[in-house]
Amino acid sequence: MKTLVIIDVQNDFIPGGSLAVPGGDEIVSVINSFQKDFELIIATQDWHPNNHSSFAINHKEKNEFETITWNGQTQVLWPVHCVQNTLGADFHPELET
Repeated sequence: MKTLVIIDVQNDFIPGGSLAVPGGDEIVSVINSFQKDFELIIATQDWHPNNHSSFAINHKEKNEFETITWNGQTQVLWPVHCVQNTLGADFHPELET
């Protein structure tokens, strides 16, 4: 079965989002154009609670993109992004899902 997996095409990852990828919105029309070629389409979402341990805001005196050791592992501290039930966590509005 031909399967397409669409990973994290969400508002917070497109220009204007809190963790934007430059040109991230440009892939949406490409994804939409070839979905018809697949029998099964799976779309994933990055999905965090407000108090997620990877958010810099949840670590006193730490800044976005700094690293810390968390549970014995190096962890990048990210901007708040893709919080459950927010617009930023929603799929890009033009993505056909």
